[in-house]
Amino acid sequence: MRERRSTEAENGNAQRTTFVSRDGFVSRVDVAMSHAPAFASATLFLLLPGCALFMGNGDTSGNLPSPGAWFGESEATDDGPTLNTARLEASIVTRPAHDQRIREHVWLELDESGLMAPDRRQKLNRNGFRMAVASGNAPWALQSLVREAQVAVRSTEGQPSMASHTLDKFTGLGPTFSVMQNGKSLIEIQSQLDPQVLQLQDLPELASLRDTSGLRCVMEVSVKELTDDMALLSVLPQIHAGANTTRFNISGSTPQLPVRQNIVPLYDQQFTVRLHTGDIVVIGQQRSESWNTGRLFFEPLSGSAATERLLIIRLAGVDQMKGHRDSSFRLGAYDK
Repeated sequence: MRERRSTEAENGNAQRTTFVSRDGFVSRVDVAMSHAPAFASATLFLLLPGCALFMGNGDTSGNLPSPGAWFGESEATDDGPTLNTARLEASIVTRPAHDQRIREHVWLELDESGLMAPDRRQKLNRNGFRMAVASGNAPWALQSLVREAQVAVRSTEGQPSMASHTLDKFTGLGPTFSVMQNGKSLIEIQSQLDPQVLQLQDLPELASLRDTSGLRCVMEVSVKELTDDMALLSVLPQIHAGANTTRFNISGSTPQLPVRQNIVPLYDQQFTVRLHTGDIVVIGQQRSESWNTGRLFFEPLSGSAATERLLIIRLAGVDQMKGHRDSSFRLGAYDK
């Protein structure tokens, strides 16, 4: 017996194959045609509608991730911390030592008793320091001194003089500077004093100084507490002397080997004052027959050419700085 195969197409959809065995048994099997045309039709159907084939009813494009989420685009948010800074104004008034405004009148309408405890105030007075606070409108004597100081600064710097109606209005003390909480700023009261004409031997605080050249008197003003309308200021008198050279510093928040003069902080004369927005603190000399630290700061020289100074600080306001979080920031990403 032998095998015979014959194939015939039916209806153009399938092929029928006939098998004849050696025994004469005949069998027929229907075999499907190639699936290539069907796959081509399905692929074309998927490509035509695009991704919308897999969306439900309605517009769901908002649920798709943004390109920034895929490629790491920087996205800043508004949930960052808020930092308060005290905006301060300062002025240093210099007048002849015999001027009654700076010696007497300016203190008449200022509050000295409510600034601190009586024993603390008396100790500062014995060392030659005098402090007082003005709330609200500044007294006329203080306004007059500040206006004259502003005119003197403008004439020294070659700036045009202010109009008369501007001078009559007390708008600000002087230069503005900002200090963050736990930050500090230095205000120089006296500079380049000649130690040969000063009675430095009467000041035990300066006994440790071997080089008194370039003597300067500086007030360090720092902010200890800060709210929306109040600042607690700490005022620390300092003596700077000697050459500017590399000096060791034990403070962890400043450079360990800064280039500066030798600094003698007078912690016994340090005090704090609480100011609300618009309040003014006046720091000057408590007059005494003996030589003391306050005299070194505010009236170091004597004679007919002697001058006296006042330091005036005003809390102009409290500013807020809003931080922004950056979700794309990675520590050390820019060190490579």
